[in-house]
Amino acid sequence: MVLRSPAVTATYVRPAYHSQTGPFPDTRDPGAQPPGRASLGTGRGGLAIRRTQRVPLGKLPHKTLRSFCRLKRYNGCLTDANPVTAPSRHQLVEFLLAEDGKAAVVARQFSEAKSWKEAIALAKAWKVIPQLFDRIRGLRLKLTAADIAKLRLEFLKAYRQSAFRAAKALGVIHSLEQAGIPVVAFKGIASIAVLYGDSKHRTIHDADILILKKDLPSALACLERQGFERRGAETFAQYLRFVADSPGFAGNQAVTLYGEEGSEIDLHWELAGSGLRAEEILGRAVRCDLMDSTIPVIDAKDGFLLTVHHTIRENLAIESVCRDLLDARLWFHYLRESGRLEAVMKFAAESRSKVSALTVATILSEYDGTTAAAQAARLLSELASPAERRSAASLAELFHYQLRHGRLGKDVFYLVHSRPWRQIVRGLATDWSGYRRSMQTLEKQLGEERPLHERVARLAKSIPGLRGLRLARELACIKFGAN
Repeated sequence: MVLRSPAVTATYVRPAYHSQTGPFPDTRDPGAQPPGRASLGTGRGGLAIRRTQRVPLGKLPHKTLRSFCRLKRYNGCLTDANPVTAPSRHQLVEFLLAEDGKAAVVARQFSEAKSWKEAIALAKAWKVIPQLFDRIRGLRLKLTAADIAKLRLEFLKAYRQSAFRAAKALGVIHSLEQAGIPVVAFKGIASIAVLYGDSKHRTIHDADILILKKDLPSALACLERQGFERRGAETFAQYLRFVADSPGFAGNQAVTLYGEEGSEIDLHWELAGSGLRAEEILGRAVRCDLMDSTIPVIDAKDGFLLTVHHTIRENLAIESVCRDLLDARLWFHYLRESGRLEAVMKFAAESRSKVSALTVATILSEYDGTTAAAQAARLLSELASPAERRSAASLAELFHYQLRHGRLGKDVFYLVHSRPWRQIVRGLATDWSGYRRSMQTLEKQLGEERPLHERVARLAKSIPGLRGLRLARELACIKFGAN
């Protein structure tokens, strides 16, 4: 490829930072530059984005020129929703996860760069507006009138939607209990009930509830009476076969039911991907107060493990796991305050989620080494084998890799492991038309419906470098099991 531009935006910087806050500029460093136009620097950590200088293309060292081409390739393969355009992604993660001193420095950078508007937009996309709102209030920050108005508007929207969806979920749970069906809430509803106390502090899009597989027909009938229905052209029998052979579910089995005004219920009957059995989770359920009601929620041990498992299901992409990381940090704190941290970490070490738990604890401890997550990271590291510690370190690196370069497409993870393809082939061989209909239904729900040729073309463009493929394979092995 011949580059004909007379000059390229580039600069020389020291190697990419690898401080406690991860592989991005350490905001404690007084020499760290404020946000600016994206530019290049090389180092053992990869590319660093800094403020720009104009440098003639012919005077660039070969290593820097290669890095420029590599960044152009990464930017070209990312979706429009996830371009690598500015360091604000790194800053927002640090603002939300780091200790108060570091967060205050990031806040000052946002104010100096007048980039609170972009931070609020990112928080909305990541579904963490309530946490951003609480963080700003907790640090007693002063924003401009326009930024405050924008943040309050987004906060009120998120609160209204979450409160409505939570209320609908409570009605469903009570209806199932009245019908004699054992049920337990987990993920969002459980996190709000146990960790946050109110839906104003955490968003939910859908409500996840767990039942036994034998109760599925009765539960579906009960939810239909509550105004919830399944969508899709396939029969329910075809859908059940699809779920069993769909790599996207990663061992979980569930159906989404839709109600009025955007309310959704994810009805689960199998969480095998986490290594936890539905009967055991239901048996450990506890009752908790939420919105003037009492509902069954999962035990803290199960809540923590399902949270870290979900980060792996979502491929450790910040766009999908920021809320999970915030939940996990609170689960670690809750377990320590209740005197259960060591016992639960030992339980995690004996479960299928050991590497997942160590990965999440490692990521959180990189941002703040004084929290319960850092203590958990030490406990889990002592209980893990050298191979498991290396795996967790690679997955933490994958998190930062995607934070720098953008989210890897899910097909990349299918590319580096044979099990997803075997599942897809088995599903198509069993019922070609039913599997295709179910796949199209799921892709439509996720907003990912595309023709096959376009999907193949996007996959070809999104294939990362060798290091990215190795990190993707490490996650695929944890997610799908050994080949």
